[in-house]
Amino acid sequence: MTRSTRFRKQRLLAKLSPVERPSPLTAVCPRPIPNSYWATPLLLACEYPWTPKNPYKPKLDALLKAGVRTFIDLTECGELCPYSNVLSARAALLGIDTECIEYHNFPIRDRSLPNSAEQMSAVLDVLRDNENRGRISAVHCRGGIGRTGMVIGCWLVQSDEALQIIAKEWIPETGPQFEFVQRWIRKERSGGAEYNLFP
Repeated sequence: MTRSTRFRKQRLLAKLSPVERPSPLTAVCPRPIPNSYWATPLLLACEYPWTPKNPYKPKLDALLKAGVRTFIDLTECGELCPYSNVLSARAALLGIDTECIEYHNFPIRDRSLPNSAEQMSAVLDVLRDNENRGRISAVHCRGGIGRTGMVIGCWLVQSDEALQIIAKEWIPETGPQFEFVQRWIRKERSGGAEYNLFP
C-alpha cells in the first residue's frame, strides 16, 4: 500500500466522530483463524483457508466449526493449492451435512480489479442469497487483504459502512482497489445507473 493511499484512508477515518468510528465485530466475535475478521455477523473475511502441507491443523475446520457454509474464493486457478475437492470431506469429518456446503470461485488477479462490474455483482449476489438464507459466508483471496477487502467494501455499501471500515489501514491493499470501492459506492447511490467503474 502506498503512503498516499494509507494517508487518504487515515484522513477518512479521522473525519468520523468517535461514535461514528467503526468498532470491529472481532471485538465480540472470536476470529476462527488468526488472519480473519467479521465484516458482518454473517460474513467473514479471511486468508486462504487451506494448507495441504499442514493437514493436522486445517484452517478449513476452524471456519466450518465457526458456522461457515459458503466459501467464496477470489484466487486464480493455479495461484494456490485448491481445496474445493477436500471441503466436503473436511465437513463430513466434523459431522456437518455436506449438502449444505457451497464453494464459489470468482477469480480476480492478485492486486487487481474484477474483470467487470458483472463479476462483482455476481459475488454480491451470492452474498445476498446467503444472507437471505441466514448462512455464514467466508470471502477470501490469498492473504485476505486486497481482493477480499474490495469485495467486503462493495458489500458494505448497502449499509453505508463501507468507507468507515475500509479506511482502516490494511483493506483493500492497493489504491486502485480502494478507488474501485469508492466508484462502486457512487454507482450504487446513483440507483445503479451507468457509471464508469473502470476509468
